[in-house]
Amino acid sequence: MTGPRRFRAGRFLDAAAVHAAADANPRLRRFMRTIAEHSEAGEVRSRRLLEHLIRRIVDDVGDLHLGNALNRLERIAVLRDNIAAILDHVLEGGTLPDGVRVATLGEYFDQLSTEMRELSRPREGIVGDAPLRLADDAGAYADSLLREFDGGGAAGRHVEPAAIVGDAFRAMPADRQAALRRAAELEPAALWRAVAAESEGGKRAAVAALETRLGGRLTPDELARLRTAVDDLGRARSRGLQMSDARLADALARIGDPDLRAVVAGGDVWLTQQLAVHNPEALATLWRRFRERGGRADDGPGFRAYLRHDMVTYGRGVLGEYSAAFSLSSVELFLKGPDANVKVAGTDLVGIGHDGWVWLLDDKSHRASSVAGVSALTDNLAVNLRRDAADFRDAIARLQRDDPGFTPDPRILDAISRMEDAAAEIDRINRRGSASTRPARISAALEERRLRLRVTSAAGEVREITQALRDLGLAVEPTGTPVPLPPTGGR
Repeated sequence: MTGPRRFRAGRFLDAAAVHAAADANPRLRRFMRTIAEHSEAGEVRSRRLLEHLIRRIVDDVGDLHLGNALNRLERIAVLRDNIAAILDHVLEGGTLPDGVRVATLGEYFDQLSTEMRELSRPREGIVGDAPLRLADDAGAYADSLLREFDGGGAAGRHVEPAAIVGDAFRAMPADRQAALRRAAELEPAALWRAVAAESEGGKRAAVAALETRLGGRLTPDELARLRTAVDDLGRARSRGLQMSDARLADALARIGDPDLRAVVAGGDVWLTQQLAVHNPEALATLWRRFRERGGRADDGPGFRAYLRHDMVTYGRGVLGEYSAAFSLSSVELFLKGPDANVKVAGTDLVGIGHDGWVWLLDDKSHRASSVAGVSALTDNLAVNLRRDAADFRDAIARLQRDDPGFTPDPRILDAISRMEDAAAEIDRINRRGSASTRPARISAALEERRLRLRVTSAAGEVREITQALRDLGLAVEPTGTPVPLPPTGGR
């Protein structure tokens, strides 16, 4: 029986993933086929019913699991409080509190160990060795699922966009409509599987199966028109699933800027409207940046291009930092690790090598093969060295406040001191001497303090840097292999 707390984990399931899993499972395929044979709505209803069942079961198992986990966490908190109270009392010079035996403290620790262990084992933590029961009466549970589905109370996110598919059909040339009608008369179920396929591989297989079933009953020209028509209907259906009128209206109602609202209303369903639905705060921030950079209030295509560029470069930056961190075997300890804030100015990574050298890394995961500027390691090097060193000292101070017995690694303290010394020396070099000799002097200062400047590239695009950067002591540190771009075109 599910607990009183509801988490609704099933609502986070993606419809395409549910359908792909169902198509890959022979028993689920048989289930859908059986339901389709006994329903006037055919395969449309069977797919919707299966998705509803999966979402509801994920909801109920999730409630059981998470409710149990929360209860266990509450018990852990009580046990820890009891243990802490006893230990605090003893550490302050007292004896064990009245009524508390030494064995009691041991029992508390044993219980805490058991609770922590069970928390890490989801199924055992829910039911132990007993069968997993979602309800006391299986028949009543099944009846509630069907009544909920028929009543439309929790049909999930997936509702077939029949109107949109119908509009796409009516917009087709007459010869494509005729090919679709002919296929629908001969092989309706196979035709629907081709239209409703959720992946390119699934579509290719479904279309091939459809053509095999038609078995020469359509001419080659009709088959060619049918393939195009199936593709058109599939795209229309996919767009309809991604964005219904109700979802779009709800997203538009949350947008205060009338110009942005108009751009989203007429925008791309795959990018602009999806961002409006799933992350309106990020959409508003990106719109403000787009306008600040001169973007017009009515330039929907320009804003979409800006969104796509921002997402691609951001994603490559995050991938680059994490790939570098996990690929550089020469770095033994990272003082500054990868994170999702790839647009924040400064160094990307700072680490200490096996030989004690400090590595200052800037990732360049972009498409260019040559790098001419790395401001984090050149123009802003002294500022970044000083800022990173201050951040590291602040982190150590916080650890020592939280745990007075904490002792920082001497290697880390030495690395921080060398970074601070290098920053001070670079400031002196920038103020004095000939500009022509400045790169060589900065390089020598870094070498003396055992600091390395490196450019990383997760996908291996960057293969060279300019001579000016080499003069400062920079070098490219590959952290991956070149990744070929996918061919253009297609869905």
